[in-house]
Amino acid sequence: MFGLNFDYASCLANSDKITWKLDDVMPLGTELDFSRPFLPEQLVMLQSVTCLNEHEKKRLNQIVGNAYINLFGFVEEYILATVVQHANAEMFGDRMAVRALCRFAEEEAKHMQLFDRYREAFNRGFGHNCGVLESAVQVAEVIMSKSPLAVMTLTLHIELMTQQHYTECIKDNSQIDPFFASLLRYHWLDESQHAKLDALELEKLAVMATPEEIEQAVDQYLEILGAFDGLLQQQAEMDIASLSADTERIFNQTEREQLMKALMVSYRKTFIVYGMTNPGFVKIMGSMSKHGQARIADKVAAYH
Repeated sequence: MFGLNFDYASCLANSDKITWKLDDVMPLGTELDFSRPFLPEQLVMLQSVTCLNEHEKKRLNQIVGNAYINLFGFVEEYILATVVQHANAEMFGDRMAVRALCRFAEEEAKHMQLFDRYREAFNRGFGHNCGVLESAVQVAEVIMSKSPLAVMTLTLHIELMTQQHYTECIKDNSQIDPFFASLLRYHWLDESQHAKLDALELEKLAVMATPEEIEQAVDQYLEILGAFDGLLQQQAEMDIASLSADTERIFNQTEREQLMKALMVSYRKTFIVYGMTNPGFVKIMGSMSKHGQARIADKVAAYH
């Protein structure tokens, strides 16, 4: 259906080539460098904010960087559970698929440990804890209550989006903290194989689905994005509160509105629009359902 030029064996072979150890990438006790921004301007977009000076913008950039890392750990809670389910479904079938999916699950668990270490280091070095979303298990349960086709569509969105962040915004950026960029490089190495496995699993589900089930999955995917948008708004509010505590500033209504607008533009672009408009995602969704892809494209404007 999708015309993919890879399979489970090639994904596993590539994973063998780029495997990395958690302690080599981020040893326990690593101290972060807070002298530089963590996220590139393309992903945080604070230059237009007039109510903050440059130091405050850098601190907000770092706060959002911490939330960015947490959000990946947040969604990987459900991705890990989903991949384990898919591996279990193959247990007496394609052994190469079982191996590739089990590797996928192991790498997702490693990412979650990596991001936990990062957040611990951030909290040690930043000066105070910054608010982040903490309901990952509950959100995972809600996502996984949807159809497997919708869940895998969302997973493909997230992992293609992750790759695009790194290749387009982070890889060659000399302005951001090199260690932060290095963490995202190692994450990207694994996700480049995970996205392929997502496509293989999505194709398997789509081939067995009726046209009605495919359209229902698109509906559910869009519903999940709408709910996730609400979580991003909560995160933006926590970011402003964290910045207020850090700078000892009480922002007036106009300043809060400006900050909220800037943060929501960046969060929506980063986590929703990048995925919905990713060329690989658009191509695969168009192969699965031209009508469904058209509906997804129509929804993009709502997040600008």
